[in-house]
Amino acid sequence: MRTFKTTIKTLFAVAVMSIAFSLNTKAQTPPQIEMRATAERQVTPNEIYVTITIKESDYKGKKTLQEMQNRMIGVLKQNRIDIPEALSLNYMGSNVSYKVFSSKIHPKSEATYQLKFNDATIMQKVIYDLEEVDISNIELTRTKYTNDEALITELGVEAIKKAQVQARAYAGVLGQEIGKAISINSWTSQNNPEPRLYKSRAMVSLEENAVDEAGIEPQISIGKINYGVTVTVVFELK
Repeated sequence: MRTFKTTIKTLFAVAVMSIAFSLNTKAQTPPQIEMRATAERQVTPNEIYVTITIKESDYKGKKTLQEMQNRMIGVLKQNRIDIPEALSLNYMGSNVSYKVFSSKIHPKSEATYQLKFNDATIMQKVIYDLEEVDISNIELTRTKYTNDEALITELGVEAIKKAQVQARAYAGVLGQEIGKAISINSWTSQNNPEPRLYKSRAMVSLEENAVDEAGIEPQISIGKINYGVTVTVVFELK
């Protein structure tokens, strides 16, 4: 019985000490202000990927896949595209470089190629030149901004500065100042243009009246990539 009573007393003492420690900790917690801010920016992609699909069935047996592939290669060479670097073949579910497929792979009746550009203007000219040789099944598949890590860091710093300015303004209304940051959390968002098929110039002109009387070619638009960084910063109040 004595042991049981001693245990109860011990547990009670521990509970009292825990409550006292918790109250003391709360009493020591400084006043705080939490601010959330976002910094956003639109950037032009510097890597653009399109797919080109060639099907013998589209030509009703009058042109072979090999013939159309050779036409495509000819257009790329005319536009000074670095073919080994920029062109690959989606073959049997894998991605094969031009160096491999140009000499060892013999496509059947259909093939899909991936072509990378670093400039939208060059891409537009290549697409129009491909159309001239009856290759028009072209789709924008993805875009990329290769300096995204530096941009995200820059946006994060911008958002933190914005949160600091807001916190200082809010605290000033109450006659207080902000102190050091207690915690910082951040979230990054990215919104890329949706994949889409390109229409031929004739179709664009017919549907959207894109070619004016002076004969100006319709422009192929490349959507910008939207980046955003949101931060939540907790500052001390003093």
